[in-house]
Amino acid sequence: VSMQNHQKGRVMFWLGVTFLLGAAFMGMEINEFAHLIHEGAGPSRSAFLSSFFTLVGTHGLHVASGMLWMLVLMWQLSKKGLTPVVAKRLNCLSLFWHFLDVVWIGVFTVVYLMGAM
Repeated sequence: VSMQNHQKGRVMFWLGVTFLLGAAFMGMEINEFAHLIHEGAGPSRSAFLSSFFTLVGTHGLHVASGMLWMLVLMWQLSKKGLTPVVAKRLNCLSLFWHFLDVVWIGVFTVVYLMGAM
């Protein structure tokens, strides 16, 4: 809505909030990985843990890529304004980010919820 109303400041604000939430997510994942490895539950211990680290780590790499993309777009938005080209790039980032959300729901369900059964 902010982008459609050409409210550059609000777009920047929400991109910043999204970036901070992504950083918090990454921090929790890194902390979880460090804790598991410290407890001796590293990827070489079992096929499940190997799959776990691969699946969750791959998702984390995509989140980190999205965060980098977000920083680039925030820079472009601050320098160029809310041009049609920047708006299209923001829409592409939005699709990518929401796709990551949907993928995470699946990963979380399979790994964390069903894995606890």
